[in-house]
Amino acid sequence: MVGSYLFRLVKNQQRDQVIGFMDPARTAHDPRDGNVRSEYITKCLKQTSIDSIFLIPYNPGGHWILTIIDEDKDNVYVMDPLGARHPHDAWKTVVNDGIKAFNAQIGRRPRKLPTWIMLSGAPKQNDGKSCGYCVMRYMKDICQDSSLEFRNK
Repeated sequence: MVGSYLFRLVKNQQRDQVIGFMDPARTAHDPRDGNVRSEYITKCLKQTSIDSIFLIPYNPGGHWILTIIDEDKDNVYVMDPLGARHPHDAWKTVVNDGIKAFNAQIGRRPRKLPTWIMLSGAPKQNDGKSCGYCVMRYMKDICQDSSLEFRNK
């Protein structure tokens, strides 16, 4: 429901080639197979322009965070409602592998791994259960910001 609202919002603003979404069900933590998740990330990156950002709500287990892939700038941003925590190493590997495969498939010369940046200015949750709401709010705020200055706020 919220995902379709955000997609319509971005589409109505004619920014659907600038902001992409990845299905959290397709990137959900599964210790058995990270390759399927990396392949999904590669597929999504191929569907829009190189200067797009992708919003990925991710739950490594019991807590939601927002991962933002900014392929053009070689950065991956993380917004965590609990503050500056570090993303799960397995998740970093999945995202990095997806980006590397995308670069190889489009014929881009191999580049360094993306820089992972924890965005500390995001509003924090004040309880033990509103992380999902906070992540959806982060996504809504980013989609409504025509300048995409989420990095500096």
